[in-house]
Amino acid sequence: MGMKRLVILLVCVVIGQHTWAQSQQAKEKIESARIGFITERLDLTPEQAERFWPLYNEYRQRNQDASRNYRQFKAGIDPDGPTAEQSRKLVEMELELKQLRLDLEKEYSSRMLDVISTQQVVDLREAERDFRGILLRRLQQARQQQVRRQRLQNRDQVRDQIRDNYRD
Repeated sequence: MGMKRLVILLVCVVIGQHTWAQSQQAKEKIESARIGFITERLDLTPEQAERFWPLYNEYRQRNQDASRNYRQFKAGIDPDGPTAEQSRKLVEMELELKQLRLDLEKEYSSRMLDVISTQQVVDLREAERDFRGILLRRLQQARQQQVRRQRLQNRDQVRDQIRDNYRD
């Protein structure tokens, strides 16, 4: 699952039925948490951070743009019955996306070495994986809380119905 999709899914679950503005605030909080997490894990100096973040954001944006075409094509396919041509095209696009992501990672890793150390580039990959793991755990926790709240609501509704039936 792509990082952007994961973040969007997390935001949707966490904010539930809230307004678009609240959704934007949640996305901004997640992005701020990402920046803080990676900055701390890489132990970026202020000078490094000033040069690193525009480069990293450019990398992420290009990666997300590459994924968008694939997701749009995939969304247009009937999951119950894609044609042979659609299936073939999907396989081709998936391979092209993997290659493009690899090319982007190579390009930006090389460019980042002008800003941060080799160890920091290695630590960046680990920090990205760890941050995704944190998001996944929070997503699971949010789902569990939502299920608990729904169960409590259902229990309360049943109790109220029973109480109302006895009053009648």
